[in-house]
Amino acid sequence: MSMEEAAAATGTAMEQAVAVFMLHPETFGESVAAGFQNPLAGYVAGRGGVLGEATGGTVSSVFAVFEPTTLAALWDEGVAVRGANGAAQLYWDQTADFGRKYLAGAEGLDRIAALGEKIIAATPIAGLPLFAGWRSMPLADDAAARALQVMFVLRELRAGVHFNALTISGITPVEAHMLNKGHQYTTMFGWPEPFADGADKKNRYAEIEQATNRRMAEIFTAALDSAEAEELARLSTDALAALKANVPG
Repeated sequence: MSMEEAAAATGTAMEQAVAVFMLHPETFGESVAAGFQNPLAGYVAGRGGVLGEATGGTVSSVFAVFEPTTLAALWDEGVAVRGANGAAQLYWDQTADFGRKYLAGAEGLDRIAALGEKIIAATPIAGLPLFAGWRSMPLADDAAARALQVMFVLRELRAGVHFNALTISGITPVEAHMLNKGHQYTTMFGWPEPFADGADKKNRYAEIEQATNRRMAEIFTAALDSAEAEELARLSTDALAALKANVPG
């Protein structure tokens, strides 16, 4: 496995694992119980809370691929409940608890955390505001919680790199969604129809994916040797499988 293949496999596994947490009804239910009438407002304020008491427009620019007006409204609604810092801390605690419930028993959680932390520590934060914010949060001590939190931070790293590449590509967020996961996904991010399908930019979108993988491989190389990178890819993929097997419905 090349460094680029290892970085891509790790990124895919971690993106999907953290998405299980972010999109699970249990997480939404906990947000409602914590005072967020709209759980999506809890998600936006929680994930974006590390940016501090920013405006909705600023946060929408960082989230990049959401419809800006909708995202800004969710942010304003969410930070009114607990403030930015309070929302971020709650979301961080939810991440840890989700890991404790559904990752415990997976192989190599300590290694996922240790290798992931090496990458986090070695990566420059320039142009990566969500990654910079989340990497400053204190990690849980127990393996399952810590592993999912590390995966969360690395997911924000890859997302930030990808968003930077997307921004300079000239592909709109709607076109990117349509080229990636299609109509339903585009709707989920708040965009109104009709949707431009971006068919004429398919090759350019493939170049963005390549650029993201190339940069992530450079980041991995600065922190890990090839054996460690391959180990992280394998353990992350196994952790995703364990999470999917353990999470109810």
